[in-house]
Amino acid sequence: MNYISKLTQSVKKKNSYLCVGIDPDPHKLPEKFEKNVEGVFNFCREIIAATKEFTPAYKFNLAFFEIWGWQGWKILEELIALVPDDILLVGDAKRGDIGNSSQFYAKALTERLKFDSITLSPYLGSESILPFIEDENKGCFVLCVTSNPSGRELQDHGGNYPLYLRTAEICASLNQKGNVGMVMGATKPEQLIEVRQQFPTLPFLIPGVGTQGGEIQTAVDVCQKNGAGLINVSRGILFPEGQNFPENVIAAAKKYQQLFKIEG
Repeated sequence: MNYISKLTQSVKKKNSYLCVGIDPDPHKLPEKFEKNVEGVFNFCREIIAATKEFTPAYKFNLAFFEIWGWQGWKILEELIALVPDDILLVGDAKRGDIGNSSQFYAKALTERLKFDSITLSPYLGSESILPFIEDENKGCFVLCVTSNPSGRELQDHGGNYPLYLRTAEICASLNQKGNVGMVMGATKPEQLIEVRQQFPTLPFLIPGVGTQGGEIQTAVDVCQKNGAGLINVSRGILFPEGQNFPENVIAAAKKYQQLFKIEG
């Protein structure tokens, strides 16, 4: 099954655009988990068990695993193996390099770790993206409009034709196999709507809903418009209110699954 088919079928099967972000900050773990690499593994294992019924995708933030060195890489491999095959795996690595470096980053993340899709930085241009999309069974989400405030310092640069629109244009030109998407933050709804109108078929990965306060309805609306989409929630599901773990996580996952339900 090629990448875009897996993405769309995963969303359709769970009837939701939800993507659960796996950002296991050891300082925020419930009391039952030790604040070490073993505790992180046990926590993530229970998160996957509690949420796999509700989500079509997981986004693993590599920073929270790389901090543990080789042990972090090891538990990441083990956690990925626990995810059912019909759930899309996104490696939130934000890579962006050229030449052999990019080739080897792609092999490490899509062959060794077996991620379906990788987040990429576009600053080095199309050369930094191409190695990740050679295989039609693998894909990427390129940073276009990010949810953080200071992203505007570069992304809005360019006056009437800002850098984020040029980024989207490049992504559209590379999307010959349907495996190029973009990161579009829900905290900037005007740009979210604008880019969807101009590029209606590109898949979106939408962060910023939940703790960051992004607009839910706008995020759902742009996912409905032709291109497939995923709406990411990390802290709002991993660390919800309430002390009754994992019941509070299950309740949060159910809530966001329904909020991001496919309409019509």
